Amino acid sequence: MKKQVLLAANISNTFRTFLEVKNYTLQDYDPKKIDYTVQGIVTSTKLKLDAATLVKFTNLKWIARLGSGLEIIDLAYCKNNNIAFASSPAGIANAVAEHCIAMLISLQKNINSSFIEINNKEWIREPNRGWELEGKTIGLIGYGNTGRAFAKKLSVFGVNVLAYDKYLQDYSDSYATEKSLNELQTESDIISFHVPLNQETEHYYNVEFIASCKKHILLNTARGGVVSTVALLGAMKEGAVIGAALDVLENEKELTVKSSTAWNQVENLLNYNVILTPHIAGYSHNAVDKMSAELMEKLKDNF
Repeated sequence: MKKQVLLAANISNTFRTFLEVKNYTLQDYDPKKIDYTVQGIVTSTKLKLDAATLVKFTNLKWIARLGSGLEIIDLAYCKNNNIAFASSPAGIANAVAEHCIAMLISLQKNINSSFIEINNKEWIREPNRGWELEGKTIGLIGYGNTGRAFAKKLSVFGVNVLAYDKYLQDYSDSYATEKSLNELQTESDIISFHVPLNQETEHYYNVEFIASCKKHILLNTARGGVVSTVALLGAMKEGAVIGAALDVLENEKELTVKSSTAWNQVENLLNYNVILTPHIAGYSHNAVDKMSAELMEKLKDNF
């Protein structure tokens, strides 16, 4: 049987050539026409591989996840059926870190809002007076690849960086200081999430979480479901949250199909000091090459 791989994500030309050299036929993903005899799958968020879907792939040997989150793959099924899998969190770390810096500075300096005003032929200075990052305390929840990359970028700004990661120990370094969750909440002027989405982290940022924090800015480039949009809107209305920079939203799928309810929620967010981008933090051209290389290395014995 000829080897085949289903491509449900963009990969580098190097990765494509590598697969072809390994005698794979490459099939671009079409949700209306899926070949379930493939030996490999490269996916992003286009194709959710739960057990009900995976059982249809009778010859599957490996899954390469372009990106960091493995929540779209039933890992237990893969382990029980000897299907190798890997994600590529290191490949997107720098891209996400740069995006965090860009969003945070834009929010602090009113770059986006003042640009919109200028486009409307309004030249307004005093209300657009910004704040400096220097001297701020920034708390990172999750100190894996992206958290560490962000902390490293922040090191040149003269800020105090705190980190909390439930699954690590003794992880203080030259870029961040390990803290308990409560210490991070009560000390941070800015809170940034760098965690996967699972049962434990869904709506991690909720009314109870916010109540334990000092007044702060929220930054989320992880997964939309980590933040309760209702809780965030309520906190911004009350003044407990003074700004938010969000690359991800919990209702992204509804936004892509132009759900009026979902877009109304976006409009409500934009009534406050909020910057939004469409889940592009880790989606740089460079990151595709880096993620492809990472997956090739991790799965080299399975191709």
